[in-house]
Amino acid sequence: MDKIPPFEARNPIHLIREIGGRIRSHRLARGWTQAELAERSGISASTLKLLEREGKGSLQRLAKVSVILNLDGELRELFSGQPAFESHEAVEKANRHRAPSRTKP
Repeated sequence: MDKIPPFEARNPIHLIREIGGRIRSHRLARGWTQAELAERSGISASTLKLLEREGKGSLQRLAKVSVILNLDGELRELFSGQPAFESHEAVEKANRHRAPSRTKP
């Protein structure tokens, strides 16, 4: 069975819209309106609407909303682990360091 997800699932536009939809789901689970979440997180209601509907917004705004929805742990976890390497050569390349530059006399 093919373990690589189809391109549609790996498409950045699809991904950001999915994140926006998840924000909306968490907001609704708490019984909050968009105006309430926007006020609690310190962003405008129009920005929250764009974030939920299209996934558009800054990382800073995503972080603010995540904190208010108690999702900041998941956001922190996203980049907390070691990066995955695609091959042994990629690991070796990452471990290489440049020699210090020489000073001219």
